[in-house]
Amino acid sequence: MMFVSAAIAHLLAVMSPGPDTAIIFQQSFVGGRAKGILTALGIGSGIFIHCFFAISGISLIIYSSEEAKFFIKFLGALYLLYIGISFFVSQKSSKSDEAKVLFKNPFVIGLVTNLLNVKAFLFTVSLFSFINLTSNSLMSIIYLLYFPIVTAAWFSFVSYALTHNSMGDIFNKHSDNIQFISSAFIAGLGLIILLQTLYGLR
Repeated sequence: MMFVSAAIAHLLAVMSPGPDTAIIFQQSFVGGRAKGILTALGIGSGIFIHCFFAISGISLIIYSSEEAKFFIKFLGALYLLYIGISFFVSQKSSKSDEAKVLFKNPFVIGLVTNLLNVKAFLFTVSLFSFINLTSNSLMSIIYLLYFPIVTAAWFSFVSYALTHNSMGDIFNKHSDNIQFISSAFIAGLGLIILLQTLYGLR
């Protein structure tokens, strides 16, 4: 029963809008289904690391420090701003693409976005604090594998749906506008998180 409750809570958290969803939209629009799915695998890998840290107790140490939480939120906000703004910069200068090879890798983009996603961090800390698993138990391994797989599967499905043939003509026709809107949304999300972090705005 505990596992079912945790699985439902996790699925609802994954499906709720946030940085991970925004980055899947952007990568799927910009690079197509293949890049969208690679991004989803990166997000799933990020969830694996979050879960590992939560089960091992590392996240609790971080969670107990206001300075560490501030640092994670600050980095996450700057990263989202970077991802969003880089689209507009690359439109003006093709040379900028050559200097940012690492962040053109969709798997790395998904991984870093999730690792710096405060919502994902706080969710795993809260969930595993409630479940209270021991790090060497069978259920710990099940949770450690289940959450990343379901996360990657969900975002892969989102990318597949966004790039399905029935929507292909729409995306091709309005690709520039879609890329502009999705990148602006990500940059705006990063700016909101940054303001919340620096000034405690709600």
